[in-house]
Amino acid sequence: MFPMPRLMTAEDVALHICEVKVAGRACKWITAGVFTLCLVGYILHISSHVNVLHSQQLDYEPIDVVAVSLKPSCVTREAIASLNRYLQPRAIHIITTSSDKCSIFSLFADNVVCHLQDKFLDGVTVDLVGDFLQRRLGLDQHKRFKGRDLSGWYMQQFLKLGSVLALPGLSIYYVVWDLDMILLSPVQLVWRDRELPGGGLAGMSASVGQTQTLVNIGGSVAPGYMASFQRLTKHGLEFAPDGTSFVTHWMVIYKPYLLEFLRELSNDGDGPTDWVWRILGAVEPRYADLGFSEYASYISWVRQHYPQSQRLASRKTWVRHPFGQRTVSLLRLLRTDRCCCPNGMLLWLLRLLGLVYTGYEVGHIPECRYDASEHAMSYGL
Repeated sequence: MFPMPRLMTAEDVALHICEVKVAGRACKWITAGVFTLCLVGYILHISSHVNVLHSQQLDYEPIDVVAVSLKPSCVTREAIASLNRYLQPRAIHIITTSSDKCSIFSLFADNVVCHLQDKFLDGVTVDLVGDFLQRRLGLDQHKRFKGRDLSGWYMQQFLKLGSVLALPGLSIYYVVWDLDMILLSPVQLVWRDRELPGGGLAGMSASVGQTQTLVNIGGSVAPGYMASFQRLTKHGLEFAPDGTSFVTHWMVIYKPYLLEFLRELSNDGDGPTDWVWRILGAVEPRYADLGFSEYASYISWVRQHYPQSQRLASRKTWVRHPFGQRTVSLLRLLRTDRCCCPNGMLLWLLRLLGLVYTGYEVGHIPECRYDASEHAMSYGL
């Protein structure tokens, strides 16, 4: 015969419940403590990483940033703040459409230098670009595309490439940055020869004084980008090992390479901006909405001429929209003005996920109403 188990008394039940509650509270406290330690560790890691990168930057020439923006917004304000927080550039040159908008941009940071787009490149205005698209390619220059007229979309690419001509005082290495991208953490842009493992890229020996610049991966692929580059250079466009493109919304420029690239695009023409019209002439009309990429073209050209000068990111470190367009559009409901503006919690979560930067392309989300008449001068400010 097996002994009968002792029945639990009311006192036993009460004691068991008490033990469970105490254990539950202890578990919650332990979980909270572990989370707090992880958070503090992450903050200390980021802080030390920032200090290391900033000390590295002090050893070299300062970095400048060039950006083009249709108008000041809550997104561009956050983008500028993030650049100053993590990159600490000497100057952020912003090219926009009016002096009134320049006045607003200049309030965002002391190192903002603003320029007017139609006075930036000699002989190149948005109207002339639009006229070329309409007369030579039979395209509607006022077709809306990604928050701009089609002519404006091409113009902003020419302004970025032409910055090396219009701003001769730029740092030898500088960053072209889309102002709907927000930097989330420090990032190393340049590696000098003493920092390269084994003195250069794997399987290659770097020349004396070799320097590499970061190249991001993970961009979208468009047939128009490939067609125009082939027509301009007689070579195919380059892609990352995973098949993605280099259209990643910012890039590091080395001035001598960009000047050489523009000279080649000019095809030995006499005018300093002949490359603008040659690029437009190479656009395939049926792919005109995405007919040329300044990012894919410059990076591909450098890869084909100076391959040891680039260091590809090992993985994609960015997203175009934090947790999707739907999330961005829904969060606008928390604001009285119903504008799609950067949300601190979303940015924090993206940092925890290890992303380096994120897009906030509100011009691509119809619910954000970026093009509405009441937002003609600014958005979400």
